[in-house]
Amino acid sequence: MHELLLHGAVPTDRHTQVLSILAGIAAMQPQPFHERHLIYKPIRPVIRASMHVGGSQAVQSKQVNPMQAVQGAIQGDLFFLHLVEDLAAKGNYKGEMERKDDAEKMMESKMMDGIDRGVEQDPPSTPFPNSSSNSTTTTTKWTLQFRDIPEAGIRRPVTTRLIADVPITGGNAVAFMSALEYTQTSSHHLLGHRLTHNSTSILLFQPVIPPSPSDEASETTTTTTIQPLDPQNYILQLSLRVADGTKPALMERGVKELMGLKELLKGVVEVDAVERGILDTRVR
Repeated sequence: MHELLLHGAVPTDRHTQVLSILAGIAAMQPQPFHERHLIYKPIRPVIRASMHVGGSQAVQSKQVNPMQAVQGAIQGDLFFLHLVEDLAAKGNYKGEMERKDDAEKMMESKMMDGIDRGVEQDPPSTPFPNSSSNSTTTTTKWTLQFRDIPEAGIRRPVTTRLIADVPITGGNAVAFMSALEYTQTSSHHLLGHRLTHNSTSILLFQPVIPPSPSDEASETTTTTTIQPLDPQNYILQLSLRVADGTKPALMERGVKELMGLKELLKGVVEVDAVERGILDTRVR
């Protein structure tokens, strides 16, 4: 599957205004989301020298995890993977409203009143039961995400990359990554709102960082215990997924839809394709 992307920056003091405009364009209420991202990198294959007699004594044997071989660990690139937990579905999301003053709450209330409530909305997510103190068991909703480096040499006004999302439906997600010989390098949260316009997913969010590793592993992580990485800005992401990126007609339809939404946002916020290196997911 391929993903087409446009990105923009929204100053914090314009967050409510831009969210209101996006809600009007999408004709729906913004849906809050809160994701925890655990970043993993593969352990590079170890080349062990084996001493043999005769002419084979200079030959080295390679012991490589099969999953790393699939990812191109032997001759190609290694990539970071994201293990993503949906904290909103889990019931730990308390909402961005807690960090806003009364004036902003009133503005958002007025914004919601002006939205056409006749549009059918998705039912709210049902919280998962906290039946265990281990936040990586089946009581949580985890997804393993792969994002390739954006394609180069293609003349399109949007960012294009190959992606894969694999739901983890059972067992211990962290133990699963360890069994694949991946090690965690860092973590962060994404906190914001999600909307949909035609086939385009609209995200307005801030990357936030938990205060300590112990909090990161906690079942009760909330917006009151984490701080934005950049308090001055939000990230606006427009994304559209194409099931078969090898079909030029489908890709062009996707590009046309993204560019149409970009035109609708003209004068509100500028969105463009970012530099390829910013979205580079390869392990160096």
